[in-house]
Amino acid sequence: MTNQHPKTFIVLPDIHAGMLSPEALEQISALVKKYQVPMTKITGAQRVAFLGMEEAKLSQLQDELKIPKTPPHHRNRVHYVQACPGETWCKYGIGDALTMGKRIAGLDLDGPLPAKVKVGISGCRMCCCESWMRDVGLATEKKGWRFTFGGNAAGNPRIGDLIAAGLSDDEAVELIRKTLNYYLKTAPFKSRTARFIQRIGADELRRALLG
Repeated sequence: MTNQHPKTFIVLPDIHAGMLSPEALEQISALVKKYQVPMTKITGAQRVAFLGMEEAKLSQLQDELKIPKTPPHHRNRVHYVQACPGETWCKYGIGDALTMGKRIAGLDLDGPLPAKVKVGISGCRMCCCESWMRDVGLATEKKGWRFTFGGNAAGNPRIGDLIAAGLSDDEAVELIRKTLNYYLKTAPFKSRTARFIQRIGADELRRALLG
């Protein structure tokens, strides 16, 4: 049986944590109609993907959105940030997950990361953004942010290790910056955080970060 849906796609840039304004939705709808996109998908990274496009139309869309044909690798930044609606939009939220998401996505680190780093930020203990299973996980508790590191949800899943709790917004962002800089200076190339922390141990990481 032939594949009726070729796996060409493009991910729309500058859509962070899945937040879309009415104007952005109208723009997406107009692009889908203009380029006859077969299917549109909200990805697991909370981004918008246009699927199954013909190569010529894909190229035209990239030109219109000013997306380079070979996107640069910003490996001195995290791969993506998932964030729940948090206290801004959810009745259960007690932390501003969306603002924290923007701050962490904007971190400029000391060098390229050894491997992709995924971030999950949850505005309450229910952890809708699967913070325990992300390389970097934040979840709000009554006393502040809980920071976990080294989670993974792939073929060899792992729950992240608790590094610190009761953190303010600024403390959480600074500790994540410090952790990722330590990781990029210490971990072997292509070593994901889960395998890295398994090798060195959570106690050693806490000693290096917290003294």
